[in-house]
Parts: sequence; structure tokens; C-alpha cells
Amino acid sequence: MSNEITLYVNDSPLSFLGKTVMDLLYQLDKPSQGIAVAIDQTVVPKSVWATTMLESDMNVFIFESIAGG
Repeated sequence: MSNEITLYVNDSPLSFLGKTVMDLLYQLDKPSQGIAVAIDQTVVPKSVWATTMLESDMNVFIFESIAGG
């Protein structure tokens, strides 16, 4: 039995087998520095990424800082 769920990451559907925001970032190969995460339009503090559980059909936005100017 699979524990796979579907999330919407930056408006694109994604099959996800993990449980937490940290698992998602690992699956997407995203660094933990220089990014922000919001779930259903609420910013999730980095201090709780490892314990914030994700559920099917959640909308997750990952914002990456870009250097330059």
C-alpha cells in the first residue's frame, strides 16, 4: 500500500511519498538556505519544516531568493 499523495507545488501537481515540508524539500533537491515555504497561503517558519505535516491537495509555494540587482 502506497502512502503517496498529490500536492500542488508552485501550481504544478506533484506525487509525494514523504510526510513533512523537509521531506518535500529533500525530494525536490532544494537547499534549506535562501528559500521560504508557504502552505495554502500561510508562510511556514523554517523552525517547523521538519514537523509540519503535508496532506493531499495542499498548495505549497516555494520561494527562492535570487542574488543580483
